[in-house]
Amino acid sequence: MKKIWIVVANSTYSHIYRAENNQKLVEIKYLEHLESHMRARELVSDSQGRSTNVNLYGSDTMEDKTSLKDKESMHFADQIITFLEEGCKNGECERIYIISKAPFLGNLRAALPPLLAKLVHAEISKDLTQLTADQVREYLPPVL
Repeated sequence: MKKIWIVVANSTYSHIYRAENNQKLVEIKYLEHLESHMRARELVSDSQGRSTNVNLYGSDTMEDKTSLKDKESMHFADQIITFLEEGCKNGECERIYIISKAPFLGNLRAALPPLLAKLVHAEISKDLTQLTADQVREYLPPVL
């Protein structure tokens, strides 16, 4: 039987399971990233910078193209992928199932290096982070 890991994640919580057999999932890692739920003003200690334009009147605030919440979400996706990479390098994982709802599923995809992306067997676009391992198992194929 292949060594199969199942990632169930959203932008705040992640459960990583190992398929013990065709019927049972065992949680091997739980990750939490509360910063993804915080308000933008709680993530930074000062206000945005300002710039002036000599040809126009007034000033503009300097805003990032990516919001702070999105950056935190991408940072959490990187943490999850780093854990997966370590497991695969150590020979603990040969196949991966990812269960996550958009837009976080896209963050996980973007963080996947090519070698790890080849191990992803399937993706399910749902947020199942609040379910038990037995309930998550019901969303996976009968034979893993």
